[in-house]
Amino acid sequence: MLKRYYKEHYKKFQVSSFKFQAKTCILHLTSCILIGLLFTGCAGEQIAKKEIKTFPWETYLSNKERQGRTEDKMIPPPVLSASYMIADAAIYKFFIPYEPTEHSSPAIVDNVIYIGSADKSFYAIDLITGKKIWKFSTTGAVESSPTLADGRVYFGTGDGILYCLDSKDGREIWKFQVRTEITSSPVVDGGTVYFNSADDKVYALKAETGEKLWQYGRAYIKKVVRRMFASPAVYEDRIYCNFTDGYLVAMERSSGREVWQKKVTGEGTVGTARFTPTIDNGVVYIINGDGVFIVLDAKNGEEKWRFDIIKISDFTIGSSYIVIAGYDGSIFAMNKLIGEIIWRRKVNQGIPASIIATDEYLVIASNYKTETLFSHTVGSYVNIFDMASGKKIWSENIDSTTSASLATAYNHLFLVTDHGYLRIYQSVVRSQ
Repeated sequence: MLKRYYKEHYKKFQVSSFKFQAKTCILHLTSCILIGLLFTGCAGEQIAKKEIKTFPWETYLSNKERQGRTEDKMIPPPVLSASYMIADAAIYKFFIPYEPTEHSSPAIVDNVIYIGSADKSFYAIDLITGKKIWKFSTTGAVESSPTLADGRVYFGTGDGILYCLDSKDGREIWKFQVRTEITSSPVVDGGTVYFNSADDKVYALKAETGEKLWQYGRAYIKKVVRRMFASPAVYEDRIYCNFTDGYLVAMERSSGREVWQKKVTGEGTVGTARFTPTIDNGVVYIINGDGVFIVLDAKNGEEKWRFDIIKISDFTIGSSYIVIAGYDGSIFAMNKLIGEIIWRRKVNQGIPASIIATDEYLVIASNYKTETLFSHTVGSYVNIFDMASGKKIWSENIDSTTSASLATAYNHLFLVTDHGYLRIYQSVVRSQ
């Protein structure tokens, strides 16, 4: 109802008098969330303040199951409210032999944004005031997405250090050194922090002290190490992790004992897909190295079904549907149980790099590259689709690609560009 009302009366909001606005829409910007709270009539219905739900985004893909969904309320179209430089790559991009990338996606808790960058810095930024609260300098690039738990923030670095900082002041509480880089996002559950490193080891540490509880490793020798961005997921009493030898492994949370392993990866022809598993209602969802979407039983690893019509780059598990994104720009919404296709759409341009689900909408960022004889142009599109119908309701073109996952919290949308900027979009209905 709100969407139809908004579409029919948007122009009236912009030209109406204060008297007319008072009768139809009351906009109130609160000091705690910088969001317009909308009270508007629609066939006798109103969106009350208590119905504008707000939620944090505590870790990579929102929760420990890595589902990439939230009930946080989004009111499109979003408005760009701030853009912060978090890395200096944009300044020097003409002097380096590669395109810069930023892989750390933000965590947002209590209206504070926590984000790392490839220039060896980690930030806490106040969402309300836009001011930097603190900055922490690391000795390695931060490509790991942070996790917030119990007043602490956890993240890894390229030189193999897992940091635990006080979320209020950035003070280092403890750090743990491993032998190779940490690009995974840690997950905290039951007083234990779990993470994996590039040499295919999984660690369990005491969240309070950093003391190692157990370690799991793969018993094989690699000739070439394939760089793979994959983070562990937690469901009930198990940890699920994907490894570079092509196996998905379920381990006991308490001991690290292997419960089952499943060969999922083929020839590894897809290099930029999301390899982190997602668990939802006793089912594991994973993309293999050939871009095939595979669905497994979380208890024993038995395959339920797969989707291999096109190569898949990312997916999200909504409250009603699975939504997958293909390398050809296709978006499929499917039934969770059997994979029946509900609707199919396409992004504006490029390859989908990140996809998340909010209360009613689907948000997708896709990267594109256009080439001419003398130059090339890169960028990304951000699209918002209606989850139920698949209708595209908003898009924006950005002059930079994005490698980090999207995030949404407190009625804001967050996107990190590879040029080193954190872009913040605000859900607000504007009137004049």
